[in-house]
Amino acid sequence: MALAALRAACRLIQPATGLLATTCGSGYPTTGLAVAALLEAGSSVNLLQTRGASKKAGGSTQNGKDSNPKMLGLKRSGGQECKAGAIIVRQRGTQFHPGTNVGMGRDHTLFALIPGRAVFARSRHTKRRSVSVEPIPPPAAPTKPHVPMHKVRAARKGARLQLQSQLL
Repeated sequence: MALAALRAACRLIQPATGLLATTCGSGYPTTGLAVAALLEAGSSVNLLQTRGASKKAGGSTQNGKDSNPKMLGLKRSGGQECKAGAIIVRQRGTQFHPGTNVGMGRDHTLFALIPGRAVFARSRHTKRRSVSVEPIPPPAAPTKPHVPMHKVRAARKGARLQLQSQLL
């Protein structure tokens, strides 16, 4: 009776070696009480006992680690003005290639060599993206403000009359 209840609670597993090992329904190896019950019933079963892990599995300690942000990406967009030495793109590898008036640092950072506007372009043949800096044209020289001709003539006439009165 006890053997039938024990066999109902436990299942027999036949390994490739031919030896019988018992495990309970939960998947853990049977205890010494179950072995004693099998031996009392007159069973001549060779039992293979396995030992479970006594320590918690590691690996959770590495989950909490994180690296500092690297602040990669575009720092100037197309058409935006930049000074000489201003960083245009921070990148890993050459996603963007340097064009005219743009230098590249040893960590592939692209920076402006002259003051100007950042211009992004893509090559039709190689599909490469490049960044160039176009110089900003200097502002035109300021011109004299426009004065209507009738005011100029009136000023000249007034100057002539004043000059004539001084001569007389």
